[in-house]
Amino acid sequence: MKKPTVYLDTSIVSAYWYEGANVAMLARRLHTRQWWELERTHFRIYASAFTEAELQAGKFPRQSDCLKMARKLSYLSVTSRVRDVLDEIVARKIVPDNKSADAAHLAISTVHGVDYLLTWNYAHLANPAVQAQMDSMCKVWKLASPLLVSPESIPQLRFGQSIRRT
Repeated sequence: MKKPTVYLDTSIVSAYWYEGANVAMLARRLHTRQWWELERTHFRIYASAFTEAELQAGKFPRQSDCLKMARKLSYLSVTSRVRDVLDEIVARKIVPDNKSADAAHLAISTVHGVDYLLTWNYAHLANPAVQAQMDSMCKVWKLASPLLVSPESIPQLRFGQSIRRT
């Protein structure tokens, strides 16, 4: 049986390598590393050139570790269909105009039929309003939107939860 699929956005890779003192970010690092160490083997994991491009932007601690981690993942391709869906996400204002990378993560994971988009971005990705808007848009496009989840909310086998989407 095929493993469920997960697309990692930039926030997951960054959280894994976070070394600062912010308590909320330290908690995210803990949850990210727990998921990575205990659950990731139950999934096929993907990223994209969008993930890598975001990680290359600017300068931050452990940037090279973030890039190495992302580059070890399988990348989903950016097709014309991805670009069309990305344009639709922006046109529908599912994410703000200035968050094109978030729209790109949504588009690529949707077009490639990924089960889960794993993110710490609650503002523009992992929230019920965005999920509902994506579900609505995907009905029109005859696509299935990924479930938008964080490492805290993705189903986990170690807790006896089913990771298969129905």
